[in-house]
Amino acid sequence: MTETGFRGFLNDLEERGELWRISQEIDPLDEIGAFIARADYAHIEKGLLFENPKGSDIPVFANTIGSSYKRIAEAFDVPLDAAVASAGEKVMKVLRSGGIEPEYVARKDAPCKEVILKGEDADLTRLPILRMNPQDGTKTSAFLEGRFACPPAVSKPSQNGRNISFHRFEITGPREGSVWIFRGTGDARSMEEAWGAKIDDPSSSWDTDKAKPFPTAFVIGVEPHFILAGANAALPYNNNDFATIGGLTGKPVRMVKCETIDVDVPADAEIVIEGVYHPFKWAKQGRFASFNGFYDEARRRPAFEVTAITMRKKPIYQHVHIGRPLNETNNIAAFFRGVRVYNDLKAVLPNVVDVYVDPSAGCGFTVHVKIDKRRVGEPKLAMMRAYTALQGFCKHVFVYDKDIDIREPHERDWALAHRFMADRDLLIVPNTLGMNIDPLAQGKMGMPAKLGVHDGEGEILLNTRTFMGADCTEPLGLKVMERVVPDKDVEARIDSVWSKALAAQ
Repeated sequence: MTETGFRGFLNDLEERGELWRISQEIDPLDEIGAFIARADYAHIEKGLLFENPKGSDIPVFANTIGSSYKRIAEAFDVPLDAAVASAGEKVMKVLRSGGIEPEYVARKDAPCKEVILKGEDADLTRLPILRMNPQDGTKTSAFLEGRFACPPAVSKPSQNGRNISFHRFEITGPREGSVWIFRGTGDARSMEEAWGAKIDDPSSSWDTDKAKPFPTAFVIGVEPHFILAGANAALPYNNNDFATIGGLTGKPVRMVKCETIDVDVPADAEIVIEGVYHPFKWAKQGRFASFNGFYDEARRRPAFEVTAITMRKKPIYQHVHIGRPLNETNNIAAFFRGVRVYNDLKAVLPNVVDVYVDPSAGCGFTVHVKIDKRRVGEPKLAMMRAYTALQGFCKHVFVYDKDIDIREPHERDWALAHRFMADRDLLIVPNTLGMNIDPLAQGKMGMPAKLGVHDGEGEILLNTRTFMGADCTEPLGLKVMERVVPDKDVEARIDSVWSKALAAQ
């Protein structure tokens, strides 16, 4: 029988020579995360299957999407060089059509139900969940090794709605954890409706009598489309995200009911973690390597109670990575922010050609735009529209002519060196709305200014030019967030595993 779903995806990778099997023993605490980061920075686009994680008989698979747009383009079946424009158009077409409704199967026909664990047996320590970065989970009394999971989270916001989101889930006990529900996701709105209050509303506004628990299932071991749907802000709240996936793949998603909560999950998943957020029950989540390459500080987050774990008899644990700036999570987020900017720009500037959001540059802090310039002022229009498209997330915008490959750093540097003059082409707007997670926008430092660089117009005197210097050093005396850097001891251990794994390919 031909495997489908996640197993079929892995088989396809192997047939194409794009699956790297690592047979050496490797520790889920720090070492697997360091190996993934090394692969990302070496621009290795293969999926990584760690067959022998220390302390577990469950293999770990990483880089379903990876740190490039290649597998995103494959998932949407669009050309790589037009992925941003084409993927957005394809999703909107499916949304207009309604997609293909999922089909429901009996529990006996659902591989994710081969093993059902409840009560004391629903133990998260059975799973090889990673500590991705050495300082993850620190600075909190709830510290339990700093293991975090970031799989797609599935919820049911309404009778017909099926929502997929992404959150970071720290394991704080065998059957519990703390979860950062990202603002702007469907789950954030669903939790608000269930609890009758937003996550950061003051306790004086809480109505504990009317508030209801909010059920969610974390789904592990799914095809790329499920990972991408969880990060796609274009999918409306109350949308049936599984119908959208069906429309994109041309076949219905096989679904099954959860065991302990009113949520439906993909029947072919490897592992499902069921649970609930009880109203106004909190846990302090430890520090975590954030998208900006710094460790975010420990903060209060909703507590998650595990009610069941279901899985295949021999499951594979699918890991979605975040750590140093070039990583899978940043790549996915950057791609969809690029789609959002492109669609917004297209509405007012039809001659926009492409948008590239560099995953390692804040996955949205810096945006590169390519246009077929026809009028004076269009670059400035592109800058301001890109800023508003991301609602203040964007900090720098660079606009280029259509002959520049904006995904190639050498091309961008060439354009900056030869087509940009600081007094003519630099746009600075101080005190614009920014992000509190920007290391230079902490407390008294205020909000970041927005920098825009464009190929402007105006008279240029013969043999004259403008000099611009950019100070990219940390301001002295300013306390900033701690940067995520490799741990020398971990890297030394990985050297041996890496060389043996390379030799065995």
